Amino acid sequence: MRRLLRRGAMRYVAPWYVTEEAPADLVDLLARGVRPTCLDAAALHGLWVPIDDRVHAFAPRTARTLAVDLGMARQIRRRRDHETGMRTDVAGSRQGPVVLHGPVLQAWPTLDPVPDLDLVLSHAGRCLPVVSAAILFESSVETGALALGEAQNIVASLPHGRRRALSRIRGDAESGTETFVRWWFESRRFEVRSQVWIAADHRADMLVGRSWIIECDSRAFHDDPAQYRKDRERDLRSRALGYTVTRLTWEQVFVTWDQTEQALLAVLARGDHRRALPGR
Repeated sequence: MRRLLRRGAMRYVAPWYVTEEAPADLVDLLARGVRPTCLDAAALHGLWVPIDDRVHAFAPRTARTLAVDLGMARQIRRRRDHETGMRTDVAGSRQGPVVLHGPVLQAWPTLDPVPDLDLVLSHAGRCLPVVSAAILFESSVETGALALGEAQNIVASLPHGRRRALSRIRGDAESGTETFVRWWFESRRFEVRSQVWIAADHRADMLVGRSWIIECDSRAFHDDPAQYRKDRERDLRSRALGYTVTRLTWEQVFVTWDQTEQALLAVLARGDHRRALPGR
């Protein structure tokens, strides 16, 4: 170990010895006397993480006075391969202001540099916009990190307003894009079902009313030609059965949502979701 330290192949970041292979974004936070939580720790746990401008960290009461010069830091973001579950660093992650989360603990909960998922979600449930927190909770269930009942127990421990707002988390959303869009329809009291079997071998992401299918592209499949072809085959089959089909990209949901929302409202006003299907 001393040889590695002398060669610069290892350094001390209290209370850990860190090698060159350690994630630089995580080590940067640890060196500031804080640990990641909320969105940044959720990324390290392999959850689907929505856009946010901040870097989320926490420190117990005994360490907060030592956490100096937090300033800006690189966001911790990982991309999870939907097939293998492997996580890779997201190139070009942005810098953001470091924000400390509460409630403040008396001491570090464990020696692990990344806190357990229950603490991560407890922080997220208090910090994030409701739909962003819902994305993390539902992703924790979809990935198998938590059972739905365990996620609901964390929600039940939140302050009343947040507990009530997050009470309708579910476990059938396969991406944060799906959670966001379904949450939007539900908040407007439209009937929406997730993962609906349209035919024996054909399942839609969402069915709004009787006849409007919403398919939500995950960023993980953004550049996959085989998935692109498969998706368009599914869309054509759905249309052949009489459904209206809308496919939303990650960018339409998280980058240009204002325009997307207006288009969805126009479809709802026209009543496409209430049309009777042929032969039914």
